[in-house]
Order: sequence, then C-alpha cells, then structure tokens
Amino acid sequence: MKQALFLDFQDSFTYNVVQELEDIGISVKVIPWQDFTSLESEKLLVLGPGPGHPDEYAEIFEMILGWLEMGKNIFGVCLGHQLIWKLKGMEIISSAHPMHGQSFLLPISNLVENWLDLKGPLKVQRYNSLAVRFSGVYAPDLYSVEGDELMLAKTKQIISYQFHPESLGTNCRKSFFLPILKDLL
Repeated sequence: MKQALFLDFQDSFTYNVVQELEDIGISVKVIPWQDFTSLESEKLLVLGPGPGHPDEYAEIFEMILGWLEMGKNIFGVCLGHQLIWKLKGMEIISSAHPMHGQSFLLPISNLVENWLDLKGPLKVQRYNSLAVRFSGVYAPDLYSVEGDELMLAKTKQIISYQFHPESLGTNCRKSFFLPILKDLL
C-alpha cells in the first residue's frame, strides 16, 4: 500500500483530507507538526491546512527542504501550499479576495484540464486570508493563478492547492486527489 506522512497543523479539516487520501488507497500516518524531526520512510509528505502565517512554522522549514532534496514528494493544502511556495522563494501576501467557506471558480488552462481530466472552470471551496504571490521566480510545471495569486501548482515533486479539495463545496473532489497516485506515488 502507498504510504504518506501527514503533518497536522491542528486544523479542523485535517481528517477530511486524510479520509480522501485513504479513499484512493493511501495509508496515512498523522503526526503533530511539532513532532516532525526526521526524514521518515514514507515517500509522500502531506502538509495539511492550518491556521496562521507560514512563518509561524519556521522551525520545520529545513526539514521540508530536506524532504525535497532527498527526492521525496510533497502534497500541500492551503497552509501547506503556502509553506511549500514560500520555501521556493515566493511571497506570502494578504489575499485580494479573502474567503472563509465560500465557493470560488478556479480558472484552469487546457494543460491543467488535461492533467486533472476535467473541464474548467471548476468550483472549489476556499478558507483563507493569505495567498502565494505568483512572481515567476520559480514557475511550476502546471499552475493556475487568479490575479497574481497561485491557486494550484504541480511540479515533478509537488502538488499543492490554495483551496480545500476535500471540502464538500469543491466539485469533483476525487479528481484533485487522484493525481497524487499518478504523479507522486
């Protein structure tokens, strides 16, 4: 069975994400983010949603970078998405459209449509006041932006979403999780 290590940032959506991962056949080991001290045997690290600014979690920055340097993969949701791209050199900003539990039409390119095997725009659920400013410093292979905010990103080692793919307000939830099996595990 495919295995993932999930860093829990004490967010109420943690186990919703875990359930979606388990539903597609991934065994998930959940640990508090403060217990992330060494590289584990899992191939996939999941950086879950959570409160606050990514800078509040600076004590694990080196561990996340180490995970990537070892060729391991990362899946990030909301705060996890922000952590990844902050470490890749992008700026965390106040979102131009802060939302909590609201639907959002995600604009996607033909390449992203093909990757997800969906047609856009897609309705997704957002719970955030912060965003990753897409500056082109490090452009993902596939991405979606709204204004200058990075909403979805994929590289060889990373899949991340600013929105909540596990939320009932996101249509085609499973389609956002299946690429993890195809591309990261």
